[in-house]
Amino acid sequence: MNKFVKWFNTVTFIGVLINIFGMALPFIFTPQWYLDFLNLPGGGGSVTWMRHDGLLLFFISILYIPGGRDPIRYSWNAKFAVLVRMAIGSYWLWLVFIEGQTRSFLIFGIFDCVYAIFNGILLWLTLKNTETVEQLA
Repeated sequence: MNKFVKWFNTVTFIGVLINIFGMALPFIFTPQWYLDFLNLPGGGGSVTWMRHDGLLLFFISILYIPGGRDPIRYSWNAKFAVLVRMAIGSYWLWLVFIEGQTRSFLIFGIFDCVYAIFNGILLWLTLKNTETVEQLA
């Protein structure tokens, strides 16, 4: 196993933990606290949607695990993890800069986009290094 696979594995797993413990579970179990803490807009309906989003984020995060553990065998899962993270980050930035929503969303957008870029570079190095090893064999 090359060093990039190990790094990609570690970074993906940390991202899964951040998603689950930093957002999914708090969204599910303490949505109003999260809205208040981050000064996000919301009301009665937002709590229901936050719980729903928490469940979706939980299950999407679990789908990242196979690609993170073995990005060679599950390359589509690994690519999916990077692309989805970038799409979600771009969505948060869209909300702030295009839709004029609260700047509280910036932290989510910046984190997700930077994380996706870093993880994407690791994935590219992993796959590139694997192709090189396969060609030598």
